[in-house]
Amino acid sequence: MTDFHSIASLLFLVEAENFQSGCEKVSFFLEKSALVNYEQIHFEKEISLPATDDRFLPRMENGMKRNRQTIRSFIDELRTIGYDTLDDLSRMQQGYESKILHIMVHLLDGFIGIDSSFYNLVEDSHQVSNRVFSRIAKKPENFWLMEIKAENPWSLI
Repeated sequence: MTDFHSIASLLFLVEAENFQSGCEKVSFFLEKSALVNYEQIHFEKEISLPATDDRFLPRMENGMKRNRQTIRSFIDELRTIGYDTLDDLSRMQQGYESKILHIMVHLLDGFIGIDSSFYNLVEDSHQVSNRVFSRIAKKPENFWLMEIKAENPWSLI
């Protein structure tokens, strides 16, 4: 039997006054989530950022970009299988292709999943609305990007 540890890196936008409060909000969310389950999470204090940091917006935009790249890769994969238009989806059978579509839709409609790179806890979304961008601009001291490493052990028998 061979044991492995799967490690995921996720970036969360939270409304929090400080790093510790941000950690608590992310931990609470992950403990209650039925969609993702990690055995261990590690908060990366040295790369988590308050919105007062000049690196905050570029890092957040990069996280959203990575989510869009994941969606694009799923679209490309469905195209290689033969799903070129929305009409083609009507012939989709349950199986691998429907799983790809399911994961892609989760990224579009705001359900966190193992393929998420960035998640907005303020709005339960993979994107950030203009309203929240405005709130961040007005009170940057109230927002943080929390970087975590999440682990799950698994085995091959």
